[in-house]
Amino acid sequence: MKMRITIISEGTYLQRLTKAIALLCAVVIMGSLLAACGAKSEAPKSEAGENKAAASAPKETAPAQPATRVIKDAKGRDVTIPTKPQRIVSHYFPAETAALGVKAVGTNYATATQILSKEQLEGVEDIGGQGVNPNLEKILSLNPDLILVPDFLEPNGVEALSKIAPTVVVSYTVDLFTRLRTLGDITGKTKEAEEWIAKYNKKAQEKRDQLKPYVKPGETATAFVLFQDKKLYVYGNQRLGSTMYDALGFVRPEKATKLFESNKDALWQTISEETLPDYAGDRIFIVVNDSNPDVKKAAEQFLGSPVWKNLPAVKNGKAYVVGNKWSFYDPITLDWLLDEMPKLLMK
Repeated sequence: MKMRITIISEGTYLQRLTKAIALLCAVVIMGSLLAACGAKSEAPKSEAGENKAAASAPKETAPAQPATRVIKDAKGRDVTIPTKPQRIVSHYFPAETAALGVKAVGTNYATATQILSKEQLEGVEDIGGQGVNPNLEKILSLNPDLILVPDFLEPNGVEALSKIAPTVVVSYTVDLFTRLRTLGDITGKTKEAEEWIAKYNKKAQEKRDQLKPYVKPGETATAFVLFQDKKLYVYGNQRLGSTMYDALGFVRPEKATKLFESNKDALWQTISEETLPDYAGDRIFIVVNDSNPDVKKAAEQFLGSPVWKNLPAVKNGKAYVVGNKWSFYDPITLDWLLDEMPKLLMK
């Protein structure tokens, strides 16, 4: 066999050696770069793991609101009530709860039907009770989680109701705005109570401005009511008094003011017919329950008497005989009176 021998010159050999070394360097550099990239690619995995761990960590939350709280009612009783009551029985406070945006499950229709509309009473059950305890069986069937009652309710009635659900006694003689704020606190509607009061005050200011051409500064006014006992009563700061004095800015006659010096929260004070001129103002409102035949007859006799006919307000056409609806003292009635009373005053 013949062998072929290739003779490579020194120059050629050096060229090939240089290329081999260059190729080797390139491989080493490429390997270093790949290793570096591999190290960097691990960092996001680590960060992703940290982010995942952070996401899975429990977040800080606001402390949960307790389900119940303790309040002191108008009788000084400590009552544990739900923080957010859902099923409220509102005995004698149907207008207040309605003004707060609370849909009661039950109320006494004897009062409510004279104040609320059919739409407002839709879905609200009648629990009975006019000046006495409501029907316990009816209230029990409504499964309430809160019961609101006035402070004139009989103690044994409050005790019986407390066995059904938390029962809060609320003052019936305190001024309406204090009562509304109290009920707003009890039902968790404090914001709604303040909003209603602010809206009412704004409307009252608008009505005062509207009456400026018709009512002189310093004009006096008095409101009276003829009750079933055929006695004459002077209203205090509440009922019509709230609209006349606080909302529309009338002044109470001096002698009428003295009647309430010892008890400013009194709803009314009785007077004799003969002393009526001492308490009558420049404007007079007299409430007559014309649905009661006896009261209606007594009122006709009184309004035809010389004592009434000789009053300056009567002679000047500034005496107004109004119906029983004017005698209520609740948010819905007071808002209604802000419309009705100016209508008479501007005639």
